Amino acid sequence: MANLIHCNNGYVCSEGLTEFLLSLIYLSYLVTRYRIITQDKSGVLVQIDRYLCFAALIQIFLQTIYFLYFDNDFVLSTIKCMGIAMQIMICNILGSIVADEEQAPKVWQLARALLIGAFILWFWAGIVHKSAIDYNCVQVDYLIVSSFGLILAGGSFYMGNMALEGHLDYKNKLDIARSGNIQVQQHAQKYEQVLIRIKQITLMHYCGLLQFGVQFAFDIFTYFKCENSRECSNYYNASSTLSVLYLTIFKLIQFTTLPASIFWIFYEMNKTKFQEEDRNTFEMNITQ
Repeated sequence: MANLIHCNNGYVCSEGLTEFLLSLIYLSYLVTRYRIITQDKSGVLVQIDRYLCFAALIQIFLQTIYFLYFDNDFVLSTIKCMGIAMQIMICNILGSIVADEEQAPKVWQLARALLIGAFILWFWAGIVHKSAIDYNCVQVDYLIVSSFGLILAGGSFYMGNMALEGHLDYKNKLDIARSGNIQVQQHAQKYEQVLIRIKQITLMHYCGLLQFGVQFAFDIFTYFKCENSRECSNYYNASSTLSVLYLTIFKLIQFTTLPASIFWIFYEMNKTKFQEEDRNTFEMNITQ
């Protein structure tokens, strides 16, 4: 894959510079927002939300140094498997929304088992089966990684649909209550909260499909199309002005969709609440 330090022609250097600068700018944004999250005392975010934000920050950091210098299989495998870990935690959140109190501990146990599986997959792809080049598409490693991620994204989509159905039903009940002018202020607060949750759940159950769908489509195409590792590099490095554009967009989608969605859900949609001192009003917590 193209990187700024090891580029060997103008197109590859242009691609590496563009990807590095965009990642660096977004990393700077995430650092300032994560600092606000860590200093917040409102209780809007729970521990799993903060873990997700931290994982998203680390992935963008790895992505930035990857586009700058470290174009190797270990770093690329780490970035992709961190995406899988974040997708598992999103599955856990959505599963907790649709599960009852008795099923909730089982959801977390399943999430932990999947995280262990993601770690084993990272250890195998990034260490045991490490390739001499960063993207060796003739090995099945990345196809397995993206397939696992796409399956998890499909599970999130299914649970997200179930969660949306419940929230939409509740929203319809609030519509009826609002139309009757019963406890207007209280229902207005609840209504606003439900609308935000619907937006968050919608984003959660689509972002994984986009990221891992793009990864899987590219991985399966190159796996069957390429006969040797040199051909993999030809598909993954820019060779024209147009390819600089579409490869940059492609790589940012397959790396950045989940981290960007996580910060949008947990920071941007809650940022006005971080400065509120009153915890007794209807605070937004997506895991409740």
